[in-house]
Amino acid sequence: MIKFTECLNDTWDYFFLTDPTNLLRFKNDHHLGDDLINEFTTNESAEVAVQKGVMIPMGGIINQPYTIFFNITNETSVFTEDTSSLVFEKTGYILEVIHNEICVVTVPYLKNWAEDGGLHRLKEATELGVRQKIQIANGIYAITILGGFTLQDGMEEATFEFQCKAVSADTSHTVKDIGFSFTIEK
Repeated sequence: MIKFTECLNDTWDYFFLTDPTNLLRFKNDHHLGDDLINEFTTNESAEVAVQKGVMIPMGGIINQPYTIFFNITNETSVFTEDTSSLVFEKTGYILEVIHNEICVVTVPYLKNWAEDGGLHRLKEATELGVRQKIQIANGIYAITILGGFTLQDGMEEATFEFQCKAVSADTSHTVKDIGFSFTIEK
């Protein structure tokens, strides 16, 4: 299990799970502008990106620190511990990885999704540990998102666990409510 602490939403209520290189390819292939937030909110490109496994948008992310776990080796979930409280479990997401990485991206990066803009800033932020990135083999992954509370250093903290399981290339996403609210609060 890969753990990140003090993960913040940059004061926007979204996290996006993606392989940044795949998202850039999608932007270029679909002739989208650098401001992907504008593109995603003014046309069908966000829904297409989700269906094609390019990104997973997570709305309803309130402004608080999160602990994030990436479960890439089929370990027992952190939410099975007695000190945890599972609020939701969402299945059916597919994510395609083409550059051996998955990142948690926030809105400010997507407002200028270009090599010398958001992508460059994201690379710097992941190197500094400000944004979350894992290394993972290229392929297609079924993603299950668990959210709730776990005990971290003696305090209850809002937590996400991303369970990543390699699947065949013909697996398609089955999420019906891409607008699901991933809000974790008491």
